[in-house]
Amino acid sequence: MKRYAISRDGAQNSGDGVLKAVVLAGSVLWLMFCTASAARADWISTMVRYERNLSSAHAMAVGGAVPQDQASRRGFDFSFLTRRVKGKRSLARIREPLDEAELMVAERHAGMNMAAEIRAVERPALLELRKYATIESGDNLVKILKQQGLARSDVNAINRAVDGVFDLTKLMPGWPISINLDASVEPGAPGRLISLHFEPSETVTVSVERTATGFSAHRDETVYVEELMIASGTIRDSFWKDARAMGLPSTIIANAIETHRCTTDFSKDIQIGDRFTVLFDARLTDDGRIVDSPKIHYVAVDTRGGKREVFRFEQKNATGYFDRDAKQACATAFSLMKAPLARPYRMSSPFNPRRKHPITGKIRPHRGVDYAAAKGTKIFAAGDGVVTAKRTHSGGYGKHVIVKHNGIYQTLYAHMSRFPKNLRVGSRVKKGQVIGYVGTTGSSTGNHLHYEIKKYGKQIDPVKSKLPRGQKLAGDARRSFLIVRDNTLDMIDDAKPVVGSDS
Repeated sequence: MKRYAISRDGAQNSGDGVLKAVVLAGSVLWLMFCTASAARADWISTMVRYERNLSSAHAMAVGGAVPQDQASRRGFDFSFLTRRVKGKRSLARIREPLDEAELMVAERHAGMNMAAEIRAVERPALLELRKYATIESGDNLVKILKQQGLARSDVNAINRAVDGVFDLTKLMPGWPISINLDASVEPGAPGRLISLHFEPSETVTVSVERTATGFSAHRDETVYVEELMIASGTIRDSFWKDARAMGLPSTIIANAIETHRCTTDFSKDIQIGDRFTVLFDARLTDDGRIVDSPKIHYVAVDTRGGKREVFRFEQKNATGYFDRDAKQACATAFSLMKAPLARPYRMSSPFNPRRKHPITGKIRPHRGVDYAAAKGTKIFAAGDGVVTAKRTHSGGYGKHVIVKHNGIYQTLYAHMSRFPKNLRVGSRVKKGQVIGYVGTTGSSTGNHLHYEIKKYGKQIDPVKSKLPRGQKLAGDARRSFLIVRDNTLDMIDDAKPVVGSDS
């Protein structure tokens, strides 16, 4: 009995272990089944979504594609699998909204017109490199284009195109040329011209553009209307600023000042309240804007010291301006400027034999006149003469030029920033010709022109000294001038007033 009892307890323990093993195995199988069901649902969902994407692409016809007939569609129909998927969870996965990104992928492969898509892509903007060149003495268009690295075939084609609209033998030194090149050209490859243009005159523009077949050249001419006009007013600020406020171009103002160079210093002699009158042939645009003047007939300034008038008088070999009595003439025979700059500038330091030097602080004679002007302002030859010195550095003068006018007068221009390229010692210069540009080289505290005049080897005051003012007319020349003078005074009444004039 005792042995039987022991066997019964062992069997009971063994049965409990088997039961536990069965339960554990069932749990594992159930877990595997659930996982497999979810994986199967995901797999089926993916196939169904692909089928729906494919159907949508055909139905929507994105990009202009024509919807296809149901019978001609390609692809597998996975919808039958949805009927075999059970459970809310799986159905919820299938019914998720389509992803727009996925739909576009299907559209591109199934229905989009790829050629149309390629044409719709915007071409990148062409990168241009703009360069500027100046025509030098001895240059021609072929030489300038070769310097830009263009291929010989392009150079010859451009030269032929331009020659068809402009006489290339008339290219003049000093003309600027604007050149646009293709900046995307690989390094070492020939340059590729996009366009170029230059202006032979103020009314003519020549341009060249690359085309699909080569190069095309154009010549554009602006037609102006000429009319006799008069500008008169009262000085409220300065002659230059008041004339600009009326609409006169800088060229007309500068030329009007030039007519009085020998008699009037516009930066010193003209005061607020003085009056001015300019009679000129105006070149106008269609909308009435004054562009230039080919001829100034009369310029007058009425100052506290009296009225100063000059009249234009043309002779066989020269054209100049004379006063009412034909006693003075600027720009004829020999004369000297008081301030040889492109326009009136402030006198920063006068002629002073006992001036304290601004740098050393010592008493040091200032045997010239200083005019404060911006760097690069043009400096003119004060009169006809020969360049006897062109020095880059010499004491306190820095870069300077000396011009000998005759056996009596000599002028010096100091502290220049640079010289014109064609200026040499021995060069003959005309009054008003550019001989340098304002700078601050040498012993200088700022940009300005130091101007000296020597008479018989001794410095004189350029402002207060009596300078040569040209010739006096006599005989037949005087009688002819008086007729021109009277006709000019009659023209004043017939001229059209400039807008803003007092007249």
